[in-house]
Amino acid sequence: MGNTYSNTLQTGATTSRGRKYHTKCICFGCGFSDQMCAPAFASDIRCCCFEGAMKVDPSQCQTSEHLCAARMGCKFLPVVADVTNPLVDKDELIVVCEKKVV
Repeated sequence: MGNTYSNTLQTGATTSRGRKYHTKCICFGCGFSDQMCAPAFASDIRCCCFEGAMKVDPSQCQTSEHLCAARMGCKFLPVVADVTNPLVDKDELIVVCEKKVV
């Protein structure tokens, strides 16, 4: 039968299948990646209706301009919130009820 759920969140950095020295015992697998620090740390989880992912990838920060590319977002029921960098996202600084003020 196989798995019928989607792997949209899984980055590939956290899967052991296809890695060097891949070893698996029942549900636990491990292996070695060819890339040492791309990403340096990665994690993802999926369980029923809950899923999440995070990674630390120094290769994404090669110039000083890359330090400004930052955002965070969350959603709870119908409410969506995000935080962006005003130095990068200059076109909309103040918006009230979908009308741009500044």
